[in-house]
Amino acid sequence: MNTKTVIMDFSGVYKEENFYCGRDINWIDFTKMTGVNCYCTQEAEVEIKEKIREFDFSGIHFLDSGNYHYLSKFWAEKIEFPFSFVIFDHHTDMQEASFWGMLSCGSWIRDLILSNKYVKEVCVIGPTKSAFLECEKEIMQKVIPISREDMQQGKIQWYEFLKRNREIPIYLSIDKDILSLEEARTNWDQGDVSFEEIRKWLNELFLECSVLGTDVCGEHTPDITSVSQQEDIYKNNDVNKKLLVLLNEKMIIQEKNRQDKEFLETKQADKKLSIALSRYFELDEEEKRKKMYADYLKLRLRPAVEKLIKNKENQKLRELIKEQEIEGKMMDDFLKVAIKYGNQEAQIFLLKEKETLGKFQEKSWEL
Repeated sequence: MNTKTVIMDFSGVYKEENFYCGRDINWIDFTKMTGVNCYCTQEAEVEIKEKIREFDFSGIHFLDSGNYHYLSKFWAEKIEFPFSFVIFDHHTDMQEASFWGMLSCGSWIRDLILSNKYVKEVCVIGPTKSAFLECEKEIMQKVIPISREDMQQGKIQWYEFLKRNREIPIYLSIDKDILSLEEARTNWDQGDVSFEEIRKWLNELFLECSVLGTDVCGEHTPDITSVSQQEDIYKNNDVNKKLLVLLNEKMIIQEKNRQDKEFLETKQADKKLSIALSRYFELDEEEKRKKMYADYLKLRLRPAVEKLIKNKENQKLRELIKEQEIEGKMMDDFLKVAIKYGNQEAQIFLLKEKETLGKFQEKSWEL
């Protein structure tokens, strides 16, 4: 099980990094697009939304530099039910845009609050207290401001937010400019937060709430002629890798727990079977949940085998068959199913299993 990872390449910086190597990623090239740097024109917005139309809000999205943080608004607009937003950022991103109300990297949270009816509340973590004081009172009514000073003094507001949102899903956004220069290098002024501090906050978030999806920005424009720029890229690549591993791990665990809960609660037989067939083969033998799914699949062996044969999940089929006591009549039925769906690999395996069980009257490949 892997979460979906989308890389949105505007500046070309990600070509200088390799944190995503060896992973199944979706790369979207925006490098030739105009009207997108810091500010997003209406024409560019239409084109961007068209390019990400096939993707939903789930997974992990890398947005390039902080100049494109407004892309978080586009991903959030794909969520069509109540949710809350958690944003780690050195800036509030709630200023009114300078150019005729045009969406910008410094105004997108304000625009999100004013335009998205599904947003319950927005928790912004990391700016200074003075930065929050510059924001409009109307906008701040929906904002839970946790300043850098608050982060250092305690987490009362944070724990209250988590408690309120245990039943409300969360979309998460991380701008690396909240991190110190030792951790990351961005093209904006930065905070002094460590990665380990962010890790602790994320651990608490995933423990208490359901996270729908997440994005990361804060890259630095590549410049191969500068030694300092190469060091910037190296540091960003390193922290991107750590964030990707952490977020991927958390979202996988969350999804597995969600499936286990749904399996126990759903009354839909087909959905229950699909979850059992997914989770059974992921679990280690010593895990208690393995037996729960094994007992269920034993009771529904026929539909389980048919589903695996139909979907040509032959490795899972072999594992399941070898762990069950199969009668000759049932084996014949499974062979007929394999023939029905044209699954020759399953046919050969089942014939060999039948021969091993001694269910042939003579040593032949005839039923």
